Amino acid sequence: MAASAPRKTAPRKAPKKAAPKTVPEKIAAFDELRAIAGDSKLVAPVTAPYELGPEFGFDPPVIARFPADLEGKIALDVASRNGDSIGILRVLLGEVGLLRVVRAFTGEDDGDRLLIGLQMRLTNHFLGRGVTEVGGTPASSTS
Repeated sequence: MAASAPRKTAPRKAPKKAAPKTVPEKIAAFDELRAIAGDSKLVAPVTAPYELGPEFGFDPPVIARFPADLEGKIALDVASRNGDSIGILRVLLGEVGLLRVVRAFTGEDDGDRLLIGLQMRLTNHFLGRGVTEVGGTPASSTS
């Protein structure tokens, strides 16, 4: 029996993709979102930095700052919603600041408790007293 020749088929055409929106269309879509939002803003936290200075044993001081960019605000919100004290501290203190704090607390028997206390103090400073008792930050809510 002879081998049959492979069946030839026409090559398939890829489905057509929707044309990407042009820059003016994107801007118009953003304008629509702005109109929907009106004057609403994400929670307006205290923007003054929080300084952990000599009274905490830090010279130079470790400075906690509320994130100014949207990505940082979302990272803070996610960490807060997940109860991730280390994640919250990482956003507020930065990698180097967090490392300095961890090194300072490492020699203490309750270093983890100190980290949680610091996270609560910073959250209260930036978002208002009592926010740590409710859980999550109101960063994604409107006011």
